Amino acid sequence: MPSGKAALVAAFFLATTLVWSGCASDDASIDQDPRPVAWVNDDLVTVSEFEQTYINFLVLSGGNDTLENRRIHLENLIDGFLLAEVFDREGLDSLFEYQRLKKRDYRAVLAERYFDEAFLFTLPAPTEEDLRRTFSLSKQQVAVRHLFFMSEEQAEQSWERLESGTSFIDEAQRVYDTASFDSTAGLLGPVKYFSVDDAFAETAFSLEVGAYSEPIRSRYGFHIIKAEDRIFQPILTESEYQVKRDGISSQFRLRTRRLEGDRFVRSFMEGLDVQAQQEAIEALQFLLQEALRDNDSPVPIGQEESEGFRLQQLLDDLDPSSVLATYLWDGEREAFTVEEYLFWLEALPFWEARDRTAASVGRAMRNELLARKGEEEGYDDAKAREQHRRQMRLAKSRVMRGVLRSDTSSAIPAELFDRALESKGLADRTMQRATYDLIQLDNQGQADRIAERIRDGEVAFRDIPGYRKVSDQLLTGEEPLHHHIRKAPDGEVVVIGLQDSWVVARVDERSKVDVDQTDEAAALVAEFGPLVREYELLREERRDADI
Repeated sequence: MPSGKAALVAAFFLATTLVWSGCASDDASIDQDPRPVAWVNDDLVTVSEFEQTYINFLVLSGGNDTLENRRIHLENLIDGFLLAEVFDREGLDSLFEYQRLKKRDYRAVLAERYFDEAFLFTLPAPTEEDLRRTFSLSKQQVAVRHLFFMSEEQAEQSWERLESGTSFIDEAQRVYDTASFDSTAGLLGPVKYFSVDDAFAETAFSLEVGAYSEPIRSRYGFHIIKAEDRIFQPILTESEYQVKRDGISSQFRLRTRRLEGDRFVRSFMEGLDVQAQQEAIEALQFLLQEALRDNDSPVPIGQEESEGFRLQQLLDDLDPSSVLATYLWDGEREAFTVEEYLFWLEALPFWEARDRTAASVGRAMRNELLARKGEEEGYDDAKAREQHRRQMRLAKSRVMRGVLRSDTSSAIPAELFDRALESKGLADRTMQRATYDLIQLDNQGQADRIAERIRDGEVAFRDIPGYRKVSDQLLTGEEPLHHHIRKAPDGEVVVIGLQDSWVVARVDERSKVDVDQTDEAAALVAEFGPLVREYELLREERRDADI
């Protein structure tokens, strides 16, 4: 693992995927296709707005393009429009936190407009050959072994040793610093085309069996990948391809957007000669870890300050003019400050801010500088303001949901309780409780190495930074992590991949519970209770609305 400044600079350029919603068109108006999908009172959902938000729905949910998913997304949009109207009636736009959100989101729109115009709209549509190749690869698996690095320099040095004749398995012993020879060092086993990082997948599936790659960069770091075997689906049929063609097209477009978008943003940032200020970032990390010790997210707008972390806690402890990094802009070296970082903080993953502060600062800096570029390119225009209005309408609905869900005093109607049980897969009225050890990380390589060290007895769970003990947790159907914890073998150290992080976990105790028991029913009431006001309000709003 690299140390000091090298590690800090490497961390700056991890996790470059853009997460802003929607995209503007290069047409004269904001909608390339203004045809109506739905009216909600006086507000119109156009084909373009539906498609733009639907892309994000698929990205965040991991779903495929199906008629049912389109219907679900449309119903979510309608609910969002209605909640935004309630937000306006309640006068919540006067809240200071909302005004800060509004300002930050407009900066994000400017960044997005630049990203769209300079990159996204230049991407060609997939060809029939592209789609057939993707379909074929989706039916295959490649068994891979890899070497993982946090710095490009270390990856290059390792690759040079391989080119000089060092065997891949011997180099794996060196990279992973095994105490004795380990034939499984770096082994990931069979991976599917759409189940791993985009850059990793494209490289692994391009290799001949027995060959290894040059160093490649993923969202997590640097890898050298070796293909050890390839497993083919025995039958590829034209009928299956035609059925899955639309879904394959969506997956191809999303992968291309992420891969090429990462390269575009990385190139943009590398051209600015960013210099991280290590001592300042380390000091910031200490304060963030103190402020976020027991919190994974800020207090939702409209809730009481005593209920969790608020940005003001950091503002009181930090000098806003402190320099976290410098960069070149039009030939002049300028500073990225604590004040600019905190401006973006609430839109960033809080676990990353707490545990990987350098990467978090880099993410905020990219947002700010892309916004500045969009401003300079003249994208602060009527189209941006309309795009911002639409995005803030959805933001209002999110805020309104937060306000409604902060009230847990409403009784849960029996029909809602039963529907919730069914939607969570708990209709048999049996659940699990578990006590487990947990460490959350931002890349698979780190997770694999830490898990191996714990298994070998080199280090205890509690000695790893970020360790948490989760006691007597009711495992629900809503949490992706809970789904994996339910299946993890007792007492075994496992590595779990989530949407934006990796987890090393070990289940210490597990028990089954009947949700009909009074205490377990109470636990479910506590979970479902925050949804009651939202459910009942939307039922009333839909009854009175012109949809």
